[in-house]
Amino acid sequence: MTQVSTMDDAPASLDDALPLSVERLAEMTSQEVDDLPYGFIMLDEEGVVLLYNRYEQRMSRLPSARVVGRSFFQEIAPCTRVEAFLGRFRALAQQPPGATDRFAFRFHFLHGAQDVFVQLARAQANRVFMTVHRMPIQHDEHERPATIRHERDRGRLNGPLGAMFPLAWDQIAALLARVGQNAARELGRGVGRKIAGVAEHAVAEAGAAALDEAPVLLAVGALDQVLAELGMGRLAADFCANPPRVACFVRPPVESGSVELSAFYEGVIETTISAALDAAHVARCIEGSELAALPWRFVVVPVERAHELRSFEGERPDDLAKRFGWIESGSGSADRGTTAAS
Repeated sequence: MTQVSTMDDAPASLDDALPLSVERLAEMTSQEVDDLPYGFIMLDEEGVVLLYNRYEQRMSRLPSARVVGRSFFQEIAPCTRVEAFLGRFRALAQQPPGATDRFAFRFHFLHGAQDVFVQLARAQANRVFMTVHRMPIQHDEHERPATIRHERDRGRLNGPLGAMFPLAWDQIAALLARVGQNAARELGRGVGRKIAGVAEHAVAEAGAAALDEAPVLLAVGALDQVLAELGMGRLAADFCANPPRVACFVRPPVESGSVELSAFYEGVIETTISAALDAAHVARCIEGSELAALPWRFVVVPVERAHELRSFEGERPDDLAKRFGWIESGSGSADRGTTAAS
């Protein structure tokens, strides 16, 4: 999820935090840019990344080699593809050199949320300088709880959706094992519908009309945020248009080899991805009984292609990952350390 606010929320010290002029930034060497105490990104007028300094690499956990030459708004941070960020960039790109714009934004990564103040500056030669200054996340006392709360006297967990479960997470796998995979999956679908409802509010805060009308990865970022706030782990997704399918990666909050728990997440993913894409989908975990390694990988396909999921039985997880293009056929194992910006 992303949130945008005006610079009225900016601290008085922001001007001191970003003291360099456009002219001074343009004169700096690559080493000097890397030594800046805040993020610095140089873009062309189309939004392609030309320079990505060391501070920004460290904070986003994306190496420069994976960023430079790619579209910032389309590939690197698609959650910024909203009027309050991309619209501002496009407007500034039409201004004469020296023009600037500043605004607040919230990025959501798999490793956590980060509030920032962004300064865009129009430079010479069709360049735009972006400086990104990290700020502590501020929570209004009236907003939804940002984290899961354990009420020990009542023996239950509370979060943004209220009292979700009467048990701690390390006990839920045992509970699901007693009800079986089908019931666990159905329970997950019910929870997923509530998660999608909360995410609907989250994308509205970012400027999108509805969850299914938001940029897909913005919608997934909102779903990931709700899961994180509930203490239910983290979610990332890669989309493929032909044939249509979604690769989902879930890191549950507990280490468990429970197939019932993976079935629960199948239900959660089915309803949340269906809501994000405005079309019914079916999800299956490809890990089978090899659930010790994290994150878990799920294939999500339109409901009319559900028959394709039956072929999973008997195949090794990494062989399935190769078949779906998640790892190269010559690799020994899937990359389970993926960290993507929302």
